[in-house]
Amino acid sequence: MIAEAGLIKAIAAGGGLVSSIALIAGMTGGGQYAAVQADPAKLASAACAYVDRSPDAAKQVVKVSPRRLGLTAEQLKNARTIVSTAHDLGLPRRAAVIGVATALQESSLKNGVVGDNGKAFGIFQQHPEYGWGSRAQVTDPEYAARKFFSRLVKVEDWGSKPLTVVAQSVQRSAFPSAYAKHEGRAERIVEALGGGARTPAASSVSRDPVNLSAKDARTVRASLEAAIALGIPRSAVVADVTSGLQSGHLPSARRASGDSAALAEQIVNSAADRLCTELSKKIGEVLDPKTLEAISKSGRGAVALQAALKMIGVPYSWGGGGAGGPSLGIGRGARTRGFDCSGLAEYAWAKAGVKIGGHTSTQWNAGIRVPRSQLKPGDLIFFATNPRNPATIYHVAINIDGKRYVHAPYTGSTVQVGRWTSAQEAEFAGAVRPG
Repeated sequence: MIAEAGLIKAIAAGGGLVSSIALIAGMTGGGQYAAVQADPAKLASAACAYVDRSPDAAKQVVKVSPRRLGLTAEQLKNARTIVSTAHDLGLPRRAAVIGVATALQESSLKNGVVGDNGKAFGIFQQHPEYGWGSRAQVTDPEYAARKFFSRLVKVEDWGSKPLTVVAQSVQRSAFPSAYAKHEGRAERIVEALGGGARTPAASSVSRDPVNLSAKDARTVRASLEAAIALGIPRSAVVADVTSGLQSGHLPSARRASGDSAALAEQIVNSAADRLCTELSKKIGEVLDPKTLEAISKSGRGAVALQAALKMIGVPYSWGGGGAGGPSLGIGRGARTRGFDCSGLAEYAWAKAGVKIGGHTSTQWNAGIRVPRSQLKPGDLIFFATNPRNPATIYHVAINIDGKRYVHAPYTGSTVQVGRWTSAQEAEFAGAVRPG
């Protein structure tokens, strides 16, 4: 469908995004474009769904010479396993860097190393007697990487602490400072293996396999944005880019050899990955497609959460905000137009058609109680100095996925995405599902 309309051709010829949409809006529905463009979470979800994150796709796009990184073929294979495992677990780029640096120190990325007087094995030198698994398991690089990351994520604030501190918390090495010297090299290895952007939940999809000119990259991007917003299948976008390659409408890719369709797959995958990351960051941080899909299926909770996500970046204002949106606060918030925590919650649920009041005391009683294990997108989560006493509740946030929430935290901050920590767990008073 899109190939017939020639979106790449139209944009490359100077038609621009608007006129190109006009070519196909009649076939696919311009109203859908407007609706999706108006909802950043829905557009981000659609963009992320266009990205092929399968191991085969990553291997096809990312071709790295071992010599370029100073690694043997075995070392490169093990490094790739660590990076792809971090991606499969939904962990950010930083996790992959910590994992690669740790393995460089422990085994120089060689799986056959046996250490600690015959007690430690594999790329992470894990000890079976300490609960890491059997010798056969810990000498399976993928298993070893998964076990390493399962312990890494239990280290409080691991993403912001120095690499050597995090690695030592997991490994309990006799040489705790030794990991630091590998950080720079690990960064380069992860980057070369398509470790993705330096943001949370980054993907393992590499950037464009051919260095498209800025103009050609904009052409692909505009075509992709229109196609995503109109709900055009990914296969049709690939066909359109293939046509563009073959007809010379992407001139900077002319020097590339090989199968045009395969090259188009890589270009679309890379462009969609960028778009997914950029759009997701606009709603607070990168949210994976599964989370975005769960949000879209959560009824009124989805409406409330998406309303709150659209307020990312609005200033915190003590006593500010309400059903009508951000407003001037009171006291220290008197000169700031924005939200406090309960004002944001009231606004979000008002958008879903539910009145919950403007104070945490009324919001605490504005719906049914929800166990921590059954949280859904949009649920209100409350924190208290004494979790057993509702009178000590001091903060309310809006649940995203049980691990993250959107909230207005304190004076001087803005509406933002937060993450559960051990401190939040200790002060969790309960959750409420309004409506």
